[in-house]
Amino acid sequence: MITEDEFLILDYLDIFKLAEESTIKEDLGFEPTKFSSTIKSLLEKGFIEKFFGEQWKITSRGENAVSEERKTLLERSGQKDLFIRYCEEFEILNKEFKELVSRWQMKDEDGVLVPNDHKDPEYDFAIIEKMGTIHEKNKNLIERISKIFPFYKRFINRFEKAYERLTAGEFGYMDRARDSYHNIWFELHESLLKFSGMSRIE
Repeated sequence: MITEDEFLILDYLDIFKLAEESTIKEDLGFEPTKFSSTIKSLLEKGFIEKFFGEQWKITSRGENAVSEERKTLLERSGQKDLFIRYCEEFEILNKEFKELVSRWQMKDEDGVLVPNDHKDPEYDFAIIEKMGTIHEKNKNLIERISKIFPFYKRFINRFEKAYERLTAGEFGYMDRARDSYHNIWFELHESLLKFSGMSRIE
């Protein structure tokens, strides 16, 4: 049996396998005291271990524990089928997002794909405009998922911040910054895949 706070950290580490303490706290929104006590408990249970410096790593016991907890939470929710449908909906949205990010990274010039040097504002802002539609769909879907599992709601604030910085002209917040829209998307996508047991759709 693990607590919700323990689950959040294990779910995060199960995605990234290894992460800086400060990054875990920031991304999951933990208060320092609560984070310390949760880490201590996970350490005592053998679910995580300290790595180099201030990094934490999930153990095989931790991977098994979080996998079992996902199954328990899903069954206990009584809304497994609905959650799976939402995950399938996210896969469709994921395809749209990946295509848009590909266009952001590479431009078609006379039939040849070349790296986007971001010197064409009209091209970039046309993509950002389309990104606005995906952003709204994404928020709406997370809101619905959060009615089943409230802990997913934290992603909305993170996506909002990344989107605001992107639309303000900080282009790294599409796919390069640590907390870019793309990186947050990856985290959410991996969590949903692990939770639902679905296979990645390429």
